[in-house]
Amino acid sequence: MNEMKIKDGFTITDDRELSTSYLLQECRDKFPVWCYWEDEDLDKDFPRPKKATTRYFKKNVEADEENANKSADDLGKEGHEGITIRERIIMELQYFEETGKHLDLDNWTLCAGSRDRGGSVPRACWDVLFRLNWCGPSGCGPRLRSRSAFNSLPLNLVTLDLEKAIKICKNNGLKVIKEL
Repeated sequence: MNEMKIKDGFTITDDRELSTSYLLQECRDKFPVWCYWEDEDLDKDFPRPKKATTRYFKKNVEADEENANKSADDLGKEGHEGITIRERIIMELQYFEETGKHLDLDNWTLCAGSRDRGGSVPRACWDVLFRLNWCGPSGCGPRLRSRSAFNSLPLNLVTLDLEKAIKICKNNGLKVIKEL
């Protein structure tokens, strides 16, 4: 097997092909949704990225506990790269398709990587439906948590076979002393 496997992590790719309202419509086609923003506002406030992106997140049902009680402003000062609203919608779809279940049953994901035109920060959870709402950039609390994004996989989220590890080393200019 010559592929990298994600262990305990979400791989979220935003290929930029679909508008934000279309992504949310895909949710509506599968489960109940409530959204603060109308479709037109979703697309204006949270447009497609300029280029396709792939980022990685811990595969937790609840958003990252270490980000509790931190506002989007606090996280920004720490250099935190947080999930965007588009990534959170894609994550909900991916998790539902994989498990038939939902994320954030007890907490809200603070989508600290996004802001609407008024500066508000999106947040998402599941109660009896997939709910997208907002809070101010200084809003924080024990049940409001961002999901930390990684542009490359932390080693604790990756399982490599030997061939793949050797290839990655060679591609990054590292000398492989002994190949099996």
